[in-house]
Amino acid sequence: TLEVDWTYTDDCNRTITAKKTITVLPAPAAEFEEVENMEITCEEANSFEPGSLSYTNGGTGVCEISGSVPGELSGSYDECGGTLEVDWTYTDDCQRTITAKKTITVLPA
Repeated sequence: TLEVDWTYTDDCNRTITAKKTITVLPAPAAEFEEVENMEITCEEANSFEPGSLSYTNGGTGVCEISGSVPGELSGSYDECGGTLEVDWTYTDDCQRTITAKKTITVLPA
């Protein structure tokens, strides 16, 4: 909150005051950049790294929320193919959580 106080004293030493309280709303929550599902070969799956994903709320100064978080890889595949998933999660200082998920289809060898 922000507060503004006014005080005025007239020539007869009478004082009046006023106060205004301004409620400051939280900055908008951040959003992850867009992710797209993908297909990879069995060989590519052997060395697949989930990577980091960026997020931002488009704010500036103290209202800016931005950065990146590493992905968490899960799933399985074998010579017949399979599915891998990458999950990204971020929780800001206001306890708002955002998530993103990418599904990677592993093609048969």
